[in-house]
Amino acid sequence: MLTTEDRRWLSGEKRYEGEHATQQRYQRRRDVRERIDTSIRDFSVLLDHLEPAERRKVFDPEHADGGVPDDPELTRGVRDGLAFLLHATGITDGMDGGADAVAETTAGELLAEAIGEAGRKEGYLVERVDLEVDARSVDRDRVTEKLAAGEPLTSAELTTILEHEAVDTGAIQARIREMLIEGVDDDAPTGIEGIDGDAPTGIEGIDDDDATEDPS
Repeated sequence: MLTTEDRRWLSGEKRYEGEHATQQRYQRRRDVRERIDTSIRDFSVLLDHLEPAERRKVFDPEHADGGVPDDPELTRGVRDGLAFLLHATGITDGMDGGADAVAETTAGELLAEAIGEAGRKEGYLVERVDLEVDARSVDRDRVTEKLAAGEPLTSAELTTILEHEAVDTGAIQARIREMLIEGVDDDAPTGIEGIDGDAPTGIEGIDDDDATEDPS
């Protein structure tokens, strides 16, 4: 779906600067959008026409070359692929409307239909799909206040912070690697506040330079 340059740019490893930077960023965004669109359309071809043996070579956990359970990157890719599609089609629109509201969103309806299509491939008639989601909105201001006060964060709050653009995930990963793999002093702090104080951990300070450019 993405080229090497797409990945480098999206991850922040590559930046466009200079006289033609605005046009280059716009072109890169457009190329990525077009590749995503084409790839999503290709899934209909894969579902209907890819040979089962070829599919198993990618996903079957008993295959000699591995599969989803044996490949953390592939597992995460499957999870994030589903999350990307569900998020893009509005799964969160129903998350503040009660346990059954998600099922009534476009994403919820597509998910139910997808389960039916998957069943059809193996000779099952899926007559009903029940989808209930219990969710609550995360108050980012409150999370920031808890950080400033030294209060512990819940798992969901940590995830929210880690996924924010203002957080230096590289520094966090390095610290976790030290704690879990390389070994550190037992007295070293283990929370987010244990990361180098120069690493951004708050909500403010995001660089929006690339966020809205779209030359006429």
